[in-house]
Amino acid sequence: MPRPQTPLDFSLYEQARLAKYLRELQARTQRSFAELATRANSSAATLKRAASGRQVPRRTVVEDYVQACTAPGLERDVSTDCAVRLWKRARYAQERPGRAYTEARPEYTRDWRDLSGALRDLHAYAGFPSAAEMEKRAGDWGALPHSTAHRIIKARSVPTTWRQLHGFLKACEEHERRHHLWAEALDKCLAHPDGLAPLTGRLLEKLQPVSPPRVSFGLAAPGG
Repeated sequence: MPRPQTPLDFSLYEQARLAKYLRELQARTQRSFAELATRANSSAATLKRAASGRQVPRRTVVEDYVQACTAPGLERDVSTDCAVRLWKRARYAQERPGRAYTEARPEYTRDWRDLSGALRDLHAYAGFPSAAEMEKRAGDWGALPHSTAHRIIKARSVPTTWRQLHGFLKACEEHERRHHLWAEALDKCLAHPDGLAPLTGRLLEKLQPVSPPRVSFGLAAPGG
């Protein structure tokens, strides 16, 4: 039988919601953390910290926790989806405290700077995945090298081809029904070469005409 756990601190609301959900999953099993650890790839101490609400655990730990508490099949799939949604909100609240958790709005893109901001908002909405993790999720080899992903999330570059943009969207788990909004945003930027162009160092800060971005093998090239 699991021992009673310390009360959750709901001043850290999103972290507490995630921890509460994990605790509810454990309560259904009537297993201790030690018993759950035998069904997981995480230690009992790691699982206990994940349910403490004192910090945001790694996503892999959250998924492992759900796996230890559920049987394979629909129950596990639904529980994992719910836990990951709560985890993304907790990560967002941790990295952007006080800001509403809202979807990125590519439809408001007017130039490369707007596109860069929307992509960084999407990355935040996805729970701030690492560049290495994004490269894995992007799928096709070379679709989104981790170095390219890093430059995009640090506002040092933007995708200039659909393949690269699609890799970024896939890495951030953006739903396919919204992909056309991003395609339209990219088309809008490419159609206005006098707009702000992507640079290797960072996006231009000053409003000054530059030559259109060059494209080479799907990677953003220096402008100007």
